[in-house]
Amino acid sequence: MRRRRPAWIAAACLMVTVGTGCAPSGTDESRRQAPSTFVVGVSAEPDYLNPIISNSAFSTRLQELLFLRLAEFGPPPDYAFVPQLAESWELSDDGLDLTYRLRTDVTWHDGVPTTAHDVVFTFDLATNEAVAFPERGRVRRLESWEALDDRTVRFRFRERSWEPIFDTQIAIVPKHLLADVPVTELAGNGFSRRPVGNGPWKLRDWVPEQRVVLEAYDGWHGGRPAIDRLVFRIIPEETTLRTELLTGGVHLYDRFPNKFFRQDSQNPELEFQRFSDRGYVYIGWNHARPMFADPRVRRALTLATDRRTIIDAFRDGFGEVSAVPLFQGHPDFHPDLAPLPFDPGQAARLLDEAGWTDRDQDGIRRKDGRRLAFKYMLIANNEISEEIATLTHAQFRKLGIEVTSEFYEWTVYLERLRAKRFDATILSRVGEMIFDPEDTFHSRSIPTEFNDISFGSAVTDSLIDLAKSMADRSERRRVWWRFQEEFQKLQPITVLYVSETSYPVRRGIVDDPIMDLRGPFYQIAKWHPVGKDTR
Repeated sequence: MRRRRPAWIAAACLMVTVGTGCAPSGTDESRRQAPSTFVVGVSAEPDYLNPIISNSAFSTRLQELLFLRLAEFGPPPDYAFVPQLAESWELSDDGLDLTYRLRTDVTWHDGVPTTAHDVVFTFDLATNEAVAFPERGRVRRLESWEALDDRTVRFRFRERSWEPIFDTQIAIVPKHLLADVPVTELAGNGFSRRPVGNGPWKLRDWVPEQRVVLEAYDGWHGGRPAIDRLVFRIIPEETTLRTELLTGGVHLYDRFPNKFFRQDSQNPELEFQRFSDRGYVYIGWNHARPMFADPRVRRALTLATDRRTIIDAFRDGFGEVSAVPLFQGHPDFHPDLAPLPFDPGQAARLLDEAGWTDRDQDGIRRKDGRRLAFKYMLIANNEISEEIATLTHAQFRKLGIEVTSEFYEWTVYLERLRAKRFDATILSRVGEMIFDPEDTFHSRSIPTEFNDISFGSAVTDSLIDLAKSMADRSERRRVWWRFQEEFQKLQPITVLYVSETSYPVRRGIVDDPIMDLRGPFYQIAKWHPVGKDTR
């Protein structure tokens, strides 16, 4: 990726004043009073910073710093909902009306108060069919929403919601800045790159392929963050990013490659935190391609994939083979569902049964005159997906399947993924604290960009709908277990592993880099720079 290197170095020396070679000299007192900056190294570019249309995990993390939701997941271990933009809520006895009372001290970063009218406007956008809202399943059960006054908003559900707070838990955007923007122009509007939020941080700068800079918001109702500035440096090459961490160019490496953990965890200048990132890595099979429409073929491909070797070879053993796309430790995770084994012999028998055979003995299976061949669509400079592709190329070739790969820059990759112009791809997703597979695995979602593999079945559709009709979590869990059992049979994707991620932080930058399952930046507003006088 191109970089204007001299300009970046000059800008870095102006901005980064803590823990880097550009830090100013002077007395301890002058250093304490200097603006504190925390630098995070990331490998991916955001797509948009408007939460109504964004669909990348990194963008979501940034939006959690820029925007508020009505309620948010609370601290561990139970992660129960706690108020955020709202100060309280009330659910009617029949479960159909949910009324929020908003805080009075929340303002947008331009100083305009955040009101119930912003909430109503946001849900108008999220439910507009012309808007590519990435969490459409959340709002499907909503019948209406109205502002009773500036501080009060009432939601009405078509039927009793399984998780009413979760269904209304989306980032709120400002009506006064977006009301005049045609919904078809949201992506191209300047707000998507220079948003005005109401969270603890506000956007200062976004230089494509270089950095995103956030500043602490003085008007934050929860108290101004102690760190003055967050710099997210975009460095796609992991070896370069690791070097920047080791030499002090970044203070935290987001989604650190676990293959470096054993060596770098011995570094006294680094403090490591390790926990589930709520993610899973998978091979997505495009079900619109005839060869992947047969579940026997998909099951054979999973059986032919040595997932344990992938974990050991490319993640230094940190990760677990999983039968389902759900992180372990989640209350709805099926504890007794064993993943399919690595069994090429059984895979070959399934392919024979599905009619894919090598009758002419040239090493490639055929059916009705068509070769069993497909192409991976992969993200350029993503080392682990390339490694996985290389390993599975060899394993599938032994089975009589011809595989090639094509690489695309992130923006082009996203365009092709959303248009479903691919055979297979290797990707990761981050799971929610509330399990909801509707957007990615329900046939109702096939017309959207989020069910990118075009999967749906009558059985799994009905189980999703049934689970989401249940308010009782223990009853719902049993249905989710049945869904996971059916998912195991159909293998709509090959779940390679559920991931655990290391987050190394350079010592001497902040006193208390608290992280948990909600994400590495979730509590960053509470982090305190070493030596900074905040009196």
